[in-house]
Amino acid sequence: MSQKHSPRQNRLLAALPAEGLKLLEPHLQQVLLRAGDILSEPDTLPCHAYFPVDCTLSLYYHMENGETAETAMIGNEGMFSVATILGGETMPYSATVVTTGHAFRIARDTLKKILNGTESLRQPLLLYSQALLTQMEQTAGCGRHHSLEQQLCLHLLQLHDSSLSDEFELTHEALAHMLGVRREGITKAAKKLRDAGLIDYRRGHIRILDRKGLDGMSCECYEVVRKEFKRLLGY
Repeated sequence: MSQKHSPRQNRLLAALPAEGLKLLEPHLQQVLLRAGDILSEPDTLPCHAYFPVDCTLSLYYHMENGETAETAMIGNEGMFSVATILGGETMPYSATVVTTGHAFRIARDTLKKILNGTESLRQPLLLYSQALLTQMEQTAGCGRHHSLEQQLCLHLLQLHDSSLSDEFELTHEALAHMLGVRREGITKAAKKLRDAGLIDYRRGHIRILDRKGLDGMSCECYEVVRKEFKRLLGY
């Protein structure tokens, strides 16, 4: 049986005005999302909006040659998809579950109807959309200018934030897909982090041993995004 969670374990839902959250709560359904689940394909209309609790989603842009590039990661700080908030309905990327866990979902049409009649709900969700845009921009710059070890530290910090645990299931192959590199590169970078006493890993499980050390080895991108969320949403 799945563990029962509270919508307030999603930090975006917790940041909403109390009266607005009360309007959403009767329509929020807790669901278990498993790694590898595809929530939306590019340019398709998702049936639901998702608010992660202890799972992580990745957004991927699909190239014409079949390759993909991660544009953002979404955990319990946010939601999928902001297209519902912004009014564009669809976006040219897919959403895939990276780590297994729980989320709350609400029918897209129900969310739109509630938002159209509740301005106090729309404003914080628009601010989240701006924060997500910052993450997308930072992800693009990070992949071009920072080392693989720095990018791996950044992703592990974000995954740690989303998992509500020091340990989560994630293979080197999945990390390689997220970062757009060969699996061998991830294995080499992860070994450096393990040798430094920052993480441990075995059979598709990663455990964070020294978060402060990971933060110190990461690039500035984690702090840039974190500060923007703090500035816009207070968390």
